[in-house]
Amino acid sequence: AALKYLQGRGVTRKTIEQFQLGYSPAGGDALKDELKKKGFSIQTLEECGLVKRSEDGNRAYDAFRERIMFPIADIQGRAVAFGARAMGDRAPKYLNSPETKLYNKSRNLFGLNFSKEAIKAHDQAILVEGYMDFIIPFQYGVENLVASLGTSLTTQQVELLGRYCRQVVVSYDPDSAGIVATQRSLDLFLEGDFRVRVLRLPPGQDPDEFVRTVGPEGYQTLALESVPYLDFVLEAAIQKQGVLDD
Repeated sequence: AALKYLQGRGVTRKTIEQFQLGYSPAGGDALKDELKKKGFSIQTLEECGLVKRSEDGNRAYDAFRERIMFPIADIQGRAVAFGARAMGDRAPKYLNSPETKLYNKSRNLFGLNFSKEAIKAHDQAILVEGYMDFIIPFQYGVENLVASLGTSLTTQQVELLGRYCRQVVVSYDPDSAGIVATQRSLDLFLEGDFRVRVLRLPPGQDPDEFVRTVGPEGYQTLALESVPYLDFVLEAAIQKQGVLDD
């Protein structure tokens, strides 16, 4: 079912292998039992965010169950955490690893280990929001991408990206939450002395859907046509407040 879901979203077998996408079985003991056989203690698995304990503390069980798994890697490509998407309508839709000794969300960017050379070559990064918004465009050849692991961008993430480029095109979803997140991230990039532009997608579309529908060339064209920071802020203000008379 997980494989069918990914292929239904347009993810190829090659991409599944490249990003090491996987599946966590239902039940709650599969990963715990496998890693115990390999000599890992329950305490270590808890500290890595892979195992949780029941409220009474008597039972340890897998933290991720019946979910599609997205490994989150550090800049060297070593898996340090996971994002996990529920199968069906289960809540929460996405479940992420907690902060651990290995993983600090505010200091990592999803996909940067794959895209850092393309970002350097373009001296530009296109910033997207989620796992699929990174994976699908990357699969289609738009490789100067990075995903922010949620909408709350941090100063540390901006500094990390600054090692590879000085220009960023923000490509968050065009809904109201995406616009607010875009404005928040723009401020951080400006403080970090980046040249900042905003890629505007048609209403109701995210980068994943847009690339699958229109193709990578259309997305790259929108990136080239991205608007400067001040234009975006002004347009957002007009949309929110109505026509400005002065």
